[in-house]
Amino acid sequence: MALIELKDLNKTYNNGQPLHVLKGINLSIERGEFVSIMGASGSGKSTLLNILGILDNYDTGTYTLDGKLIKDLTERQSADYRNRMIGFIFQSFNLIGFKTAVENVELPLYYQGVPRRKRHELAMEYLEKLGLTPWAKHFPNEMSGGQKQRVAIARALITHPQIILADEPTGALDSKTSVEVMQLLKKLNQEEGITIIVVTHESGVANETNKIIHIKDGIIGQIEENSDHASWGASIIK
Repeated sequence: MALIELKDLNKTYNNGQPLHVLKGINLSIERGEFVSIMGASGSGKSTLLNILGILDNYDTGTYTLDGKLIKDLTERQSADYRNRMIGFIFQSFNLIGFKTAVENVELPLYYQGVPRRKRHELAMEYLEKLGLTPWAKHFPNEMSGGQKQRVAIARALITHPQIILADEPTGALDSKTSVEVMQLLKKLNQEEGITIIVVTHESGVANETNKIIHIKDGIIGQIEENSDHASWGASIIK
């Protein structure tokens, strides 16, 4: 059974004029896949990501996550699924400015009720994995974009999620740092078997994933298998 299964999924926003954003989405993502959802601004990709992340509801169709139907959940149930199964990485990092790197990474464990000392130990382990130990006590405004995104990745990983949803994870980074972040996500996918879904409008980012799902005007078009990843670093830095 696929980890994620969407069948004939529709979503309309009614802000004055109804806007039919997702139009009958059918999509299956297997456990351990590294996929990108690629489309222009307004294509529906962020709405799709929000539904996958249980941050938004859908109108009709079905969304099955790990064999369970995700529909009409209470806020508490939604939060429980997110805490247990999903890690988020955002373009703008979404770090808390008045907390240090290690405190930002600890935060999801605080919400899970993990004791303070254990939280700190685990957060330091993840910072070390990502080469950020010297920055543990630094605040976000003292770090580069690449360092902030690695802190955000550590925060996403600390709860051992089955899925990482990355919304334009390289959007605020320069090309060299973008390559490093995508290589890091690829490594996590290969070594830890985490299912990773990257939403992007950049073909260079999409080419680093194993499968590219194209979305346009709320409809999924071509799905490309990308077994031999193009060397994105080479293509940018020529």
